Amino acid sequence: MERSMSEPDALSERSKLAYSIGTVLNDLTLPMWFSYSLVFYHRVVNFTTASAGYLFLIGQIVGAVSIIFIGLVSDRTRIGLFHYGRRKTWHLIGVICTLSSFPFCFNLCVGCKDSDLRVQFIYYTIFIIISQFGISCSQVVHLAMINELTHQDNERVALYAYRSAWAFISNIFVYGMASILLGFPSSNDKNNITSADAPIFRTLAFIVVGLGFICMIIFHVGLKESQQPAEETQYHLQLSSSERLKRMTWKNFLCEKEFYQCTFIWTCARVILNVTRIFIPLYIIDTILTLNRVFVAITPLCICIIGILASFPMRALNKRLGRNLTSIVGFGFILVSVILFWFIFDLKSNLQIEIAIISTCVLLGIGLSTIIICSSALASDLIGSNTECVAFVYAIMSFTDKIVDGVVIAIIQQFNPCTLSSTRICALYYRYIVTFIPSGLAILSIIMILSIWKTNIGGNRYEIIQEGQNDTDPKTEVANENKYSEQSPLVDSDRHVCQD
Repeated sequence: MERSMSEPDALSERSKLAYSIGTVLNDLTLPMWFSYSLVFYHRVVNFTTASAGYLFLIGQIVGAVSIIFIGLVSDRTRIGLFHYGRRKTWHLIGVICTLSSFPFCFNLCVGCKDSDLRVQFIYYTIFIIISQFGISCSQVVHLAMINELTHQDNERVALYAYRSAWAFISNIFVYGMASILLGFPSSNDKNNITSADAPIFRTLAFIVVGLGFICMIIFHVGLKESQQPAEETQYHLQLSSSERLKRMTWKNFLCEKEFYQCTFIWTCARVILNVTRIFIPLYIIDTILTLNRVFVAITPLCICIIGILASFPMRALNKRLGRNLTSIVGFGFILVSVILFWFIFDLKSNLQIEIAIISTCVLLGIGLSTIIICSSALASDLIGSNTECVAFVYAIMSFTDKIVDGVVIAIIQQFNPCTLSSTRICALYYRYIVTFIPSGLAILSIIMILSIWKTNIGGNRYEIIQEGQNDTDPKTEVANENKYSEQSPLVDSDRHVCQD
């Protein structure tokens, strides 16, 4: 049965551009956090591998808890601070926190660089907490805006693709700058990173924050957020005279089996992304000992360039092959690429190694771009037109992937045999990490996708309207529901909980 929307779903090019760069600050800071935090804290600040892993875990836990809090509060917010918009208000708070704290995360301890490492650990923990709270703030509300900007599936996939394209562009910029900066070593050691390279990371952090600040101005000036209260959003959908969209609460989503299946795929995709971009630089340094350290930046740069190219045909590919098959193709590329990382270790010639590394990164870039876009679009399918709890759904998914990321990285670092001087045991350790963890998660994801192959994700939430109910005023219905919800889409009666 055909349904029409009363609000415009075709976004202007200006709105698409403004929205797509709304997360550029995150897209610039997160590559540094994931790819270089362990390198910086272990090799520059001289923390142990375990301590560096714990700092990373603290950041992930703070981000996970913050994202749940922001998801709940953002969905309950009406019009935001000074009528600025309920999503953009929290986005702005996140931007301010990130801008004010992130440069300190990649700089030697100001006034305490010669202090005990325990003092420095506390110092970095404070700024990591602030920056991860800010990143989580802007991340979840930016995702939540997609389902409120448009109800058309193709438009949503397009927004995810544009968002992903800017993410890859941001990654390219970060790794490109890192390649340039690392190409001018602060010491005579061209194959390693030491404490002498601290100015390189400080410079890169300031460049990243400066560019991100400019993009955030464009986002906040260029994109106008709808001022419609959250609980009235569902009535923008003018359905047929015989059915309407069922109102969903956060408890309804938690009672859907598909919610957990989509969260599993979402989490696996992001753990694969983060494990590869964290440990490929360490794989280059400690496993492929003969390569110049500039490949620490060149390999992720190659992944990002290929990723952005792969993101452009994604909407057409999703439409032609379907979401599930496209996702399986993406995980297939992941499997092939990480298996190749296992065999690169055995190559002898530097030229062979360089060609093999670049070729593997091409396959990995295609796979990562595909699974990130498709898993995000799958989450959007789950939400559908039920935008009243959209931030909560994205918050739960992001919470899960951040916690899993943090725990996995902390465990890897806890059992990491590597010291500042590379050994064969260390080389084999990273070889196992970049091969077995991504490949195992890819296989599990493919199995999960097959389990939802014939499921209509988010498409069974329409209820039949009894005769005589069609004349009910939407505003009256909203008022009646608010008697139970206390004007909050997150606190509702149990009358819809776990209903089919």
